[in-house]
Amino acid sequence: MAKLMRKMAILAKVETVRGTDPIPTGAANAMLVSEVTLTPIEGDVVQRDNIKPYFGSAGSVLVTQYSKVAFSIEMAGVGVAGDVPAYAPLMRGCAMSVTTAAGVSTTFAPVSDAIESLTIYGNIDGIVHKMTDAHGTVKAAVDAKGIPKWQFEFTGLFSPAADAALPVADYSKYLAPLGVNKANSTLTLDGLGLAAASFAFDVGNTVVKRDLMTVDSVEITGRVSTGSVTFENTSVAVKDWIGMARSSAIVAMALKHGVGATNIVEIKSTRAQIGKPTYSDSDGVQMVTVPLEFLPSNTGNDEWSIVVR
Repeated sequence: MAKLMRKMAILAKVETVRGTDPIPTGAANAMLVSEVTLTPIEGDVVQRDNIKPYFGSAGSVLVTQYSKVAFSIEMAGVGVAGDVPAYAPLMRGCAMSVTTAAGVSTTFAPVSDAIESLTIYGNIDGIVHKMTDAHGTVKAAVDAKGIPKWQFEFTGLFSPAADAALPVADYSKYLAPLGVNKANSTLTLDGLGLAAASFAFDVGNTVVKRDLMTVDSVEITGRVSTGSVTFENTSVAVKDWIGMARSSAIVAMALKHGVGATNIVEIKSTRAQIGKPTYSDSDGVQMVTVPLEFLPSNTGNDEWSIVVR
C-alpha cells in the first residue's frame, strides 16, 4: 500500500540526557507543521578510487551518517498570557533560553552555553524516522497579506527507520494565526513606524555534524543573527537610511504581531545595525529594503529577544 505524505506527524522533546531518546508522544509533544522536508539519511561519501585494468566505478563508502528535517510552524501566541507556546522545545533546540513571567509572557533569548538537544520523530504514514542529539536554527518570515511563520531546520544523529503506528496528535495548544496586515502587525525601526511589506529574521546558528574517533555528535558552534525589512521609502528628512548605513548606525527594532492581551508575538532588538539599502518597485511605489545585523553588547547573548503572550 502506498505511503501518503499528507499522513505525517512530527514530534519533538527536549532531551534530559543528551543523545538519549526521551520518547516524545503525540499527546504532549506534537508539532503543528507545514512545508516539511525530511531527509532520513545524509552524510559524507568517499569514492573508492581503486585502479583496475578496466573502466568502471569502484563504488563508495558512506563515512558519516546523520538526519535532517526542516519545516514551518505558524507564528502565533498563546491562549493564556504566561503559557509556554507548544513550539518552545524547538526554540530551545535552537540555542535559546526560556523565561516565563507567570500570567504575563514567555521570553526566548539567545544562549552560548548549556545548549539543549532534542529528539525528533518524523512519522510518515506508519514509518518513523528518529533523530537524537538534534540541534537547529530558525528563521522568521513575516510578509504582508500572508501568514507569518517560523522556519526551522534541524540536524540530528541517525537512527534506522522502523514501522510504527501514527501517533494520536494533540494540537490543542496551537492558536490559529493572524494575517499580516494593518490591523494585526506593526514594525518600528529607530523609533519610526514603517509601512512594511516584509520582515525577515534569521537566528543564524552554525550547526555542524562532528564525526571523529569516539565522537558522533551535532554541535552549534556559532551564531550571526541577521534580518531585513522592506518598506515604503521615506524622505531623507524623516530618516536618512543611506546615511545611517554609511555610519553603521545601531538602532532599536521591534516587530509586534497580534492584538489584544494574548496571541501576540514580538521580535525585539536594541542593537540592530543598519546595512546598505536597496530600492525596488511595488505597484509603482518606491520600496526600500534595509538589511540588519543584530549585535550583542559586551554582556553577550542580548542581541534580540522573542516575547510570546
